[in-house]
Amino acid sequence: MTLKFAFVAGCLVVALMSYWFCYSKRDWIWLVGGLGFTVGADYFLILRNLHLPGVAVFCFAHLCYITRAIAPQATPRTCTQRYMRVPKSVIITVALFLCVFTAVFFGLRAESLFFLTALYASLFAVNIFVNILAYRKPHLPKRNHALVLVGLCLFALCDINVLLFNLPQYVGVVYRPSVYDAISLMIWIFYLPSLALLSASCLGFFSSRAASAAATDSASSISAVIISTLEIDTS
Repeated sequence: MTLKFAFVAGCLVVALMSYWFCYSKRDWIWLVGGLGFTVGADYFLILRNLHLPGVAVFCFAHLCYITRAIAPQATPRTCTQRYMRVPKSVIITVALFLCVFTAVFFGLRAESLFFLTALYASLFAVNIFVNILAYRKPHLPKRNHALVLVGLCLFALCDINVLLFNLPQYVGVVYRPSVYDAISLMIWIFYLPSLALLSASCLGFFSSRAASAAATDSASSISAVIISTLEIDTS
């Protein structure tokens, strides 16, 4: 688990280092914010096994990703004093979310995790929807948006496996140990590449063929690292 969390944190470090190569500084800020909350959520979920704060922090991560998709963008590498300008609709959405989050999280009732999970699923659905719309009218190059969409699809497949893994606790189904192992493996097979793609989606050099070849080589290297991480962690 420690190696897996290190890979997650490494994706945030890569995104932070991409500041000098990003297509848009404003886009970079919201991506780093989302990855930062993602690392915080995984700290609770992976290292502490605390589901309530973990799901709550993941909700904030999706808010950053949603804002990234719908916030007005500046021209490449020219955003200065207007980094954080966002539409009023985003501000209202965040305010409403904070009200619901405060009522649910600090209520600490037994149902709080179910409410937060439903809120998380709703935010994830909105995240995918607004990114599909953003792909039709992109503020980033198409290839950058393609990385975002593929990353979110892998993220969704990861969450589906998380749901399947935890389903027996609530419906009384009993899996074979081999099924548990397979689902647990699939969670990380989908999750780690999704974060790698999201962390690379802000880079500003996906327009050239040479950069595309470099990105392919980087993806192959990332895949090799993921496989070695999974093998070491399971051994």
